[in-house]
Amino acid sequence: MNEYEKEIEELINDYDLLRVLKHFTVAHVDYAKNITRYTEIPQMRVREYLKRLKDMGLLDYYTNTSIKRTEAKLKKSAEVHKHHTYFQINKKAEAVLKEITPKLYARYLKPEDLAMLCSRKERKGNPGACDKIFRMGLIDKCYDLTDLGREVFDTARKMQILHCDDRN
Repeated sequence: MNEYEKEIEELINDYDLLRVLKHFTVAHVDYAKNITRYTEIPQMRVREYLKRLKDMGLLDYYTNTSIKRTEAKLKKSAEVHKHHTYFQINKKAEAVLKEITPKLYARYLKPEDLAMLCSRKERKGNPGACDKIFRMGLIDKCYDLTDLGREVFDTARKMQILHCDDRN
C-alpha cells in the first residue's frame, strides 16, 4: 500500500502522538515542555511521544547550539541558547502527515467502528466498543464526535461505506 504504512497506522491509532507530530508543522523546532503548553498533553507523555517519533524516524534532534526564531516559529525572542533537547520535523514526517486524511481513516476503520460514528446513544450505551475510536481522536470523553470524527463520518458517507439514518 504505502512505504510509510507502519508509521501511518501507529499515528492513526494514537491521536495524541499525531497531535505532537502535527505541532511540529507549526513550530518546526521545539522541546517537550513547550509542546505541553501548546497541546495540553502531560509532559511525561510528550517525552515518550518524542522518543517514539524519533525512533520511527519522523523527528530528528536539532543540533545547533542556538535557536533562532526563523527556525523555531513559536520562540518569543529572536535568538536563544539551547537549554533543552530540541527536536525538528523531517521530510519523512511531512510525507507521512500528507497521507493521513479523513479518507484514510474511513478506509482504515472496521465496519463496526464506523457504525459507532452514527449514534451517540449507541456509543454511550456501549463504551467498551468505543475505545478504539476514542484513542483515534474521533470521539471525546462525552461520546460526541470531534471535528476529526465529523470529517471521517462525512467522508465515509460520501464514499458510501457508512450508511446510517442520522448523526447524533
